[in-house]
Amino acid sequence: MSGPQTTDAEGRARRAGPTVGGSTGWAAFAVREAIVLPLLLLVVAAGGGFRSGVTDGAWRFLPPTPMTLVLGLLLVGVLVRTGVLAPWRLLGPHRTSLANANGALLLGILLVASAQVFTALSPEAGLFQVLASVFFLLMLLNTLAAQPTRTRAMQSLGVVLLAAFVLKYVVLDALYAPEGSLARRVVTTLLEGVSLGALGYTSHGTATAYVAFVVVLAYLFALVLLPGEGPWDTSITVTTASDARLAPPDRDDH
Repeated sequence: MSGPQTTDAEGRARRAGPTVGGSTGWAAFAVREAIVLPLLLLVVAAGGGFRSGVTDGAWRFLPPTPMTLVLGLLLVGVLVRTGVLAPWRLLGPHRTSLANANGALLLGILLVASAQVFTALSPEAGLFQVLASVFFLLMLLNTLAAQPTRTRAMQSLGVVLLAAFVLKYVVLDALYAPEGSLARRVVTTLLEGVSLGALGYTSHGTATAYVAFVVVLAYLFALVLLPGEGPWDTSITVTTASDARLAPPDRDDH
């Protein structure tokens, strides 16, 4: 008879929680969530605050500001709303306590890394910092309202982050470089005069631009690996106790 067999299957599903088809698929799933993603996001969180001096090459690290934390929180909200991130895949009753702790830690690191991305791409002070913060804020709010698809959201975010990198580390750093040409110095002097000295931009060492570029690429790659809407891996199928209860009982054709 199928009744006792179905009951036993449900009991095993409740005790085992998620089950994954294939040891290789489960290993890839666990390594991605517990090792690869945290390491990538930690690189972003540390590298986003990295700064090197122009003349002496001294290193310093900037923590996230309250504004970048707000922007990071909004960015995480955008990731959830557009399907790039599905937090219920990292937290929930279908996972063990250790898995839930790992998921909560990953979400926390994602928030800090998202904030540090804006730290890396925003000027540290002056009018340029205000303009950058307002631009990022309006962009995130517009994306939340528009709710694009996952692919469109990833494409737009990649374009915005790379454009902000070029504007800061290619255009502005070239204009405000100490060894700049006379024409550049004239342009920056005129800009400072028009803004009454409110721009307050300081150029960075070459190492800062390279680290910021790695930060942007690492962050975008981490977003691709996040568990979003749809299967995380085609070789992985997760079965929970609720799935077992909803599954129709086996029928004996004889």
